[in-house]
Amino acid sequence: MKCWICGDEEAATREHLAKASDLKELFGKPSQQRPLYFSANHRPGKPRRRNVRVGSLKSDTLKFAHRICLSCNSKRTQPYDYAWEHCSRELRAALPRLLAQGSFRANWLFPYDTRRAMRCVHLYFTKLLGCLVVEGGIPIDIAPLADAITNEHPSPHLFLAFGHLPLPLEMAGGSDVHTAQLDGKVYFATWFYNVGDLAVNVLYSLPGEQRQGLEVAWHPRMGAQRLRFTEFEGAD
Repeated sequence: MKCWICGDEEAATREHLAKASDLKELFGKPSQQRPLYFSANHRPGKPRRRNVRVGSLKSDTLKFAHRICLSCNSKRTQPYDYAWEHCSRELRAALPRLLAQGSFRANWLFPYDTRRAMRCVHLYFTKLLGCLVVEGGIPIDIAPLADAITNEHPSPHLFLAFGHLPLPLEMAGGSDVHTAQLDGKVYFATWFYNVGDLAVNVLYSLPGEQRQGLEVAWHPRMGAQRLRFTEFEGAD
């Protein structure tokens, strides 16, 4: 099987469903004596799973079943991974202040090369969306997502909204992907990525769509001066 990102190399490695650094920051280093517990709703071809014991952050249980190549999972997308790791840590540390202010400046997160760093955050979630599309057989054209990742330019249809979403349990990971489709084609999709109470609403929207969530969402073409920080409600 070829890697869905580059289309050239053999797909031999797996991407984490939730970033390993997010899991480590939230829960520490798990072991067989102090495991994490993994749960997932039913996905096409995959049964619902609840409270599966996980004793290592390297466990395949915490990763997508499909694979991408080593080059794409390391050298090509490492800048995107590192950008989100930094962004996640800083936003979680500043949650009370961000909620009070309702926004933040990107150059507070990344004082140097701000636009490129924020673009890398955007591309991290482009990679996750692509993995979800491949894993779940979601009818979204994967080629523009792969092109954005390989050429380091923003995916034109992907938007991010940052905010606070308190959950009943301490968790890290993604929600189900909800889509709006017509004639077998997705025109709009939305899902949440959570690290504790920090949430990123990832939205895929074709031109002309005017959906709830887009009004507070950000895209790199909007610049990186000030981004909204939202109090989310009712995410599934």
